[in-house]
Amino acid sequence: MAEFIPARKNFWGELLVFWMCRRSLWRGFHSVNFRAAAPLPAPPSRLKLPVIFYSNHSSWWDGYLAHIVVRQVYNLEPYLMMDVRQLRRYPFFRWAGCFSVDQEDGRSALRSIDYIARQLQQGPGRSLWIFPQGQIFPQERRPLRFHSGLAHLLKRVGSCYLYPVAFRFEFLAEQYPDIFIEVGQAIKFEGGTKLDLKATTLELERLLTGQLDALRAKVSQAQLDDFIRIIEGKTSTNIFLSRLLALLKRTA
Repeated sequence: MAEFIPARKNFWGELLVFWMCRRSLWRGFHSVNFRAAAPLPAPPSRLKLPVIFYSNHSSWWDGYLAHIVVRQVYNLEPYLMMDVRQLRRYPFFRWAGCFSVDQEDGRSALRSIDYIARQLQQGPGRSLWIFPQGQIFPQERRPLRFHSGLAHLLKRVGSCYLYPVAFRFEFLAEQYPDIFIEVGQAIKFEGGTKLDLKATTLELERLLTGQLDALRAKVSQAQLDDFIRIIEGKTSTNIFLSRLLALLKRTA
């Protein structure tokens, strides 16, 4: 069986990862914007059921965004599946709850599902972020083509709150791109041994596809008033120069 790498939670290590994620996003983007259809059903300390977020996977930045949302917005205990080869290369992500999955080895992938199912059931306020596409694809790709790992996990973990999350990257009126994150309505999922894996996978894919298409329409029509800015990123060069010239004029 392929190597399995568990999470190794570390308070200071996670703070370092969080700082690295925020700083990298600040340096690479104009803004990160967030909207949720509704708040969590209860505060994290009183949330009896685990929370699972699932989203499209269209960029290298998605794991950073997942960590920011889970910690900064929701303050949940984070876990995230990460490809075993990448986690072996960047083992410090284990401090922030990353654990390995090897989708090229079916038995190893099931071991990862069993591991995280146990972790999610061990305390309140625990969460998992998963990318059911399994690898990075362009954000306009349709169909999304989910793997069945998420459905297997739901069958194993039992009752949970499941949230579809849409990520979208856009160049708008700035030098740097903007990111839009939209968390959909919670699905209070009742797992169980009779779960139809194929039908569940197709239904979850359908829900996220609809949310991604709706987010694309909102961005293209500039219907963004209900998004909040969770990271203010880099200022465009033209704005910086305009401010500098205005300052020089006032001091001349």
